[in-house]
Amino acid sequence: MSEGHKKTQGGDILRARFRSSSVVLVLILVTLLALSMPSVAAELIILHTNDVHSRVESHIPQGAEEEQGGRVRAATVIDEIREMYGKEKVLLLDAGDSLHGMNIDNLFGGLPSIEIMNAMGYDAFTPGNHEFNYGQEVLVERIADAKFPTLAANVSKNGSLFAGYSALIKEVNGIKVGIIGLVPEETPIVTHPKNVEGLTFRDPIATAKHTVKAVRPEVDVLIALSHLGYAMDQQLAQAVPEFDVIVGGHSHTTLETAVEVNGVILVQAHEYANNVGFLRLEVEDKEIVSYEGFLIPVTPDVAKHSRVQYIIDKWNAELQARLGTVIGSSDVSWNGEREYVRTQETNLGNLVADVIRGAVDADLAVTNGGGIRASIHAGDITVADVYNVLPFDNSLVVVEMMGMDILEALEHSVRLVPEQNGGFLQVSGMTFEVDPKALPGGRIINAKVGENRLAAGTYYKVATNDFLAAGGDGYETFMNATLVAETGIMLRDVMVDYILNQGTVVEPEAGRILILK
Repeated sequence: MSEGHKKTQGGDILRARFRSSSVVLVLILVTLLALSMPSVAAELIILHTNDVHSRVESHIPQGAEEEQGGRVRAATVIDEIREMYGKEKVLLLDAGDSLHGMNIDNLFGGLPSIEIMNAMGYDAFTPGNHEFNYGQEVLVERIADAKFPTLAANVSKNGSLFAGYSALIKEVNGIKVGIIGLVPEETPIVTHPKNVEGLTFRDPIATAKHTVKAVRPEVDVLIALSHLGYAMDQQLAQAVPEFDVIVGGHSHTTLETAVEVNGVILVQAHEYANNVGFLRLEVEDKEIVSYEGFLIPVTPDVAKHSRVQYIIDKWNAELQARLGTVIGSSDVSWNGEREYVRTQETNLGNLVADVIRGAVDADLAVTNGGGIRASIHAGDITVADVYNVLPFDNSLVVVEMMGMDILEALEHSVRLVPEQNGGFLQVSGMTFEVDPKALPGGRIINAKVGENRLAAGTYYKVATNDFLAAGGDGYETFMNATLVAETGIMLRDVMVDYILNQGTVVEPEAGRILILK
């Protein structure tokens, strides 16, 4: 794609009208906008989602009062757009991290989301790093269950493409569209190593350069369906300008309007199906002559899609008996929001770490903030609440580590502060201070275990999860630790037992991690 393509206007007006209007009125306005720009060019509508993380149902975001988002409402928006523009003009894409995160998926290996995506009529999908959390055998089953191709150009096993496809060529409204799927190269360190044994994750940019040579000559429009994150998408646009569009995911970035980098159009739709990404292209002689891209918020006034709701109800019936049991209560809310558990201590992070340490009577405990995936509201606590907080199949592990290795792990934990980092450690049995202005490798100050200073040459019994113990999130230092016990007990089950025994859960002592200004 070359620089200087015409970017049509109207997105700001549409979004403003949407916030005080129904989805139907907004889509009528979108249609009128398109009709007001006569052209001999062919029209292509790209709808996109990313990082839904099993939010098939609507949800109440932190600080909000009403349910919003979720595939059950996004499906209504998508159907309305197809009806107004013509189904033959619409391409529906998902950029990954869609099949894992909530109980409705976690206990069934992601099959409910696949059934819902089938019903919604997705055209292509690229797996995110979390799709591998069930293990590759289960993921292979989900790929087979999908009625749309899964694209992963840079993932292979024994020399063959893991997903079976690197790219898709599909004709939409007379336009030949090529789609290349790209998976993050760091997947082996953000899922359990056993989940990716035997798989090779190649450099996505080098892979893209190679793959476009075969695909670009055959198509009018070339799309990267990317789970690389916005920063990497920008690098991809600079390195591979043969792409026309990059539909992104992984970083949960909210691109209110399409962004052009090196002549390539970049889009991303935040998370949890809170928005449906909308990108309208006019294509003539293999060139995009104009475009308009923005987000359509999936607000509470969008009706729930009946067919999708039927599928959700079917799977929820399977879950009800097991997960609906009340196991305790609390007078406070427990903060598990990603922007907090990945940057600082929270009361929920402290509780999870305390439960892990107490279960094995360790000197201290650490758990990665990226493994805490939801908050718990005040009131009754159910098994489902705990499973939402701890959705991964992580088990409790005990290792023995020297103080110097623990310090190294803490330095790794805070290396990106104040930026979000899934490897940020929530801790129990210790306190420390963080100087963000110090150089990496020297940011931890006044580290103590109990009342005593962390001693470099002393051995400590450390409770953690099997993900970190296996070197997940780049914690190579844990791989050098001495294994004391590999319990095989799931963290969420330890948490459920703790709450059952407590009855009423109270906030643990805070002030463990002090981040200096």
